[in-house]
Amino acid sequence: MFGFKSQSRSKAEEKAGIQFLAALLVCYPEISSVTYDPKKTALTFDFVVRGSYPEKELNAFTKFLSESVETYHALTDGSHVYLAVRGEEIVAENRTVMFHVDRDIRSLDRGELTLLARLFTEHFGKALLVDSHSLKSLEQDFASVQSELLDQMLGQARELHFRMHMVGLREGDRVVVYNR
Repeated sequence: MFGFKSQSRSKAEEKAGIQFLAALLVCYPEISSVTYDPKKTALTFDFVVRGSYPEKELNAFTKFLSESVETYHALTDGSHVYLAVRGEEIVAENRTVMFHVDRDIRSLDRGELTLLARLFTEHFGKALLVDSHSLKSLEQDFASVQSELLDQMLGQARELHFRMHMVGLREGDRVVVYNR
């Protein structure tokens, strides 16, 4: 009676959060990592692009990406959504650009995720870091379960209240989710 309910609810919530982030990464191999911030109830998707690009081109792409998502939502559900896109050039042995897309979880849907992945793929082509384990290359049953799970979780996004800060990332041929 003293805390057992909240502990079991907490465990179920933790498991659901882990499954949600893992399903996002499995279904969208273009996303390198995803972070959930419980204070903002927002996700940050990271897309990694190999190479060096002029700042003007990166700014034009981030503006295009923001406008595309705003237009998508205006046409599909008439809503205005919170979206922030920023690029970060990483100067190392191999130059890369990491795009961080911040998005409120409550109005996120599958069509928007597909749009984001498609826009990155079409703009950057082979320079976009994409995991070789896409839904098409995975065992059919596993891919179907992950896709259905993601659809279900996105459908319940307004009720999702994960209390922990979580990070999901790709590690070799696995998806790893942990809390911070």
